[in-house]
Amino acid sequence: MSTVLESTRALRKAGNVTAALSSLEVAFNQNSQDIAVAMELGQILVDLKRSGEATVIFQRCIAHHPTDADLRLALGAALLEHGEPANAAAVFLKASRLAPARLTPRMMLTKSLFAAKRHQEALSILHQTAQNFPDVPEIWAMRGTIERELNDTEAAARSFRQQVLLAPNDSNALNNLGVALRALHRVDESITLYRQALALAPDSALAHANLGNALDATGDTAAAEFHLRQAATLDPTSTDCRYNFAAHLVRMEKPDESVSHMRHVISVAPQRWDAWTNLGVALVALGELEEAESCYRAALKLRPTTPEPHYNLAWLLLLSGRWQEGWREYEWRWQLPHLSILKRQDVAKAWDGSAQPASIILIQCEQGLGDSIQFVRLAKHVRALCRRVIVECPPSLASLFSSVDGIDQLVPQGSALPHHDFSCYLLSLPGLLGLTPDAPKLGLPYIAAPQTVPSHLVLAVSHRPKIGFVWAGSPDNKIDRRRSCDVRLFKTLFDGLDVDVVSLQTGPKAGEMEASDFPGLVFDINGRVTDWADTASIISQLDLIIGVDTAVIHLAGALGMPAWVLLPSSPDFRWFLERTDTPWYSSIFIYRQRVRGDWPGVFSAVRTALTKWLDSRV
Repeated sequence: MSTVLESTRALRKAGNVTAALSSLEVAFNQNSQDIAVAMELGQILVDLKRSGEATVIFQRCIAHHPTDADLRLALGAALLEHGEPANAAAVFLKASRLAPARLTPRMMLTKSLFAAKRHQEALSILHQTAQNFPDVPEIWAMRGTIERELNDTEAAARSFRQQVLLAPNDSNALNNLGVALRALHRVDESITLYRQALALAPDSALAHANLGNALDATGDTAAAEFHLRQAATLDPTSTDCRYNFAAHLVRMEKPDESVSHMRHVISVAPQRWDAWTNLGVALVALGELEEAESCYRAALKLRPTTPEPHYNLAWLLLLSGRWQEGWREYEWRWQLPHLSILKRQDVAKAWDGSAQPASIILIQCEQGLGDSIQFVRLAKHVRALCRRVIVECPPSLASLFSSVDGIDQLVPQGSALPHHDFSCYLLSLPGLLGLTPDAPKLGLPYIAAPQTVPSHLVLAVSHRPKIGFVWAGSPDNKIDRRRSCDVRLFKTLFDGLDVDVVSLQTGPKAGEMEASDFPGLVFDINGRVTDWADTASIISQLDLIIGVDTAVIHLAGALGMPAWVLLPSSPDFRWFLERTDTPWYSSIFIYRQRVRGDWPGVFSAVRTALTKWLDSRV
């Protein structure tokens, strides 16, 4: 080793990089043919983030040594570092031709082509390289990475599996395969691989994050939160780990903790539209609507054509009563992946809200049953603008909707559609019709219960008031954790009161009630009703319905039956804020949480009101 290199390396070891650099620059200027000096000097410049200067050094030395593959590798690496992947690829190609038996030039060529987004070229080189070096795990890892980028997830899984076979104790290989399998919806297999990766590398933030996300997808939210928290703790500098954890907290209705993490992500990566959007969601849950709106609009400045912030902004605007902009923004819902896949392709062109007196308009129900019940009232407004209205609805609603004014034909979802000239989605109607919260007669009853109650649904006659109740909505609703409550709160509510109680709860949550131990229970509809017309028959026999925000409450309002809806502090957009009534249903009274999560406080107020209501009936 030359004296110059010995002295400069000693200076670098002592921390005096400036002196080492100066010494090397003098030596290189004296002899630009010295490969060792050029390599040392160029590497220091790259380490100092001065890769542009490093490329000049390497090019000068290559002029004297045009066949030296290592110099070209160094130059290519400097160009790649300097943000010139296409130029780097040209240099690495030359290096690979100078050293055809070496793997490194080919791998660097592939890396630079990938960085230049020339994916097919990179993949072609890797196919050839794998034939020459079949037992190198890195080749298969890179192949899988490029195949995923090309959306060929099946091929990526095969490549990553080969990587695992060659490096079974490499946690990164296990992670790679896990990610590919999860993308193929093979979540259980991916979880197994992530656990294996963690067994090899317990402190791997990546493995914890991947496992947490996969567990979240299976509904194992407690375990998911543990691993996502571990990931954020193990790698506090990773915005991805912090964001994933914060987003999970938002979904789990833990906005207080989520907000600080989202703010941190944004402080480090202000360009992350997803963090701005989820911060907005958390702030809405906390009732901070003004700041939440600013977050959504910040996300839209960054990604104006991304549907998620538009959809969340729509929710906030509608909740605030700003319907004109709100319904317009709500149209972005159809670009959300989970909704866009539900759109039928065999429908006529979209109706624009204009009068079409000679035309047939198809209205398609969408989303939840409560949505369909709430908005089907608008069919008569459409009927006033066209010759005929067809409504496609869930089969369980078909009989119920037969009484709705303005519907000429009902078609159960899944059936062939009859001829129609225009189509529209049910929740697009408020925007198309220019509906406002003060629209006249908006809250009047518009659905009729069957005239004859089926014998098996007739409630026993008694002198006691009959009260129906419901405590849980669909778990698929994005705010269901917030809007549903514990059935035991209703047990306390009715305890000691001289009333007949009817459970209107159906589905999985119905099993939470222990009928034998529920005060005043005289009827449980679970397993007894076949459709919503049956439920309407039950409701029509009641004196009062009390429940959380569910389709049952919407049905009670649509029938004009007295109902009390119990809402979280940040409710669904249709219930607005603060007010105790709703323009949608004239027969519904609202009880709201004054403190987030305080269901006992709501039920205390309802108990007082219910006692007064009973006294007034004596």
